Amino acid sequence: MESKKGDKNSNLFFLLEEAKNNLSLEATLFVFIWFSLYVIGMSFVQFGISVLDLPDFSELFKGLIKGQYLEYLTTLKIIQIVLHLFQYLVPALFFTFIVYKKDALKILYADSIPSLKNLILGLALIISIYPLISFIYYWNTQLLPTNVIAQDKLEIQRVFLEMNSLFDLFLNLLLLGLVAGVGEELLFRGILQRLLTLWTNNIHYGAILTGAIFSLMHFQLEGFFPRFILGVLFCYMLIFSGSIWLSVLIHILFNSIQVLIPYFYQSAIDTVSNVAPISPFYALGSGFAFAGFLITFIKVNSDYKYIALK
Repeated sequence: MESKKGDKNSNLFFLLEEAKNNLSLEATLFVFIWFSLYVIGMSFVQFGISVLDLPDFSELFKGLIKGQYLEYLTTLKIIQIVLHLFQYLVPALFFTFIVYKKDALKILYADSIPSLKNLILGLALIISIYPLISFIYYWNTQLLPTNVIAQDKLEIQRVFLEMNSLFDLFLNLLLLGLVAGVGEELLFRGILQRLLTLWTNNIHYGAILTGAIFSLMHFQLEGFFPRFILGVLFCYMLIFSGSIWLSVLIHILFNSIQVLIPYFYQSAIDTVSNVAPISPFYALGSGFAFAGFLITFIKVNSDYKYIALK
């Protein structure tokens, strides 16, 4: 019995060691761990829903759209935090640490902090591109016919962004800002971008594919192009800075802006479900400003040494 147990342990150890040198095996192991932990997270949430005697997910969301079940809104946000952790942050950390152990932070590009110059340029990039992204989002919504599912998602977002207290603001910043920003960056930029860069043997293909998957994983086609652009931008922030913390901080900032604007200007909530157009001249100016900051960012980091670590 002990020898069989020892064989199993040695086989598992061999599998984890082999994953470091076999891209297909590493990718397969990553997908397996991601899916398994997501299922565990869903099971945990379903158990909590049944213990608390809450309506099921579909009924909760349908009710929120109709203005019902608002007393469960805080609980639902906490559930979303748990789900997001099991979908992004937990799989990213668990996979990296069991495969790469002491080199995990290095593999995630989390072993160094961005320079002050890169932080300032990162802030300038995300602030300057904001109007352009809003313009592209409006254009994107006009490409697709209005459908019930997309409209329902926008209505749920509107309900989530209705904040009547500092606690509501804190919870939204935690869910949409911190948890989403850290988890998505570690999984998409820390793991997926590296795997896709190794697979294509090209940092640009890796960035583009990662940006596309990042956008698709939000399951909102009406916002595909702006999220794709942001996803690619975050990839290049990692490529040029060599630190994932730059894209993490900028991602958190961008998401937090989406929360803070409706909190301080409640009328802005209406623009979530009824997208208002941005002036093309305003968007053009935003594009020129962004291009200028991007060129500066690239020049400052012209000696970048991004390597998709094996």
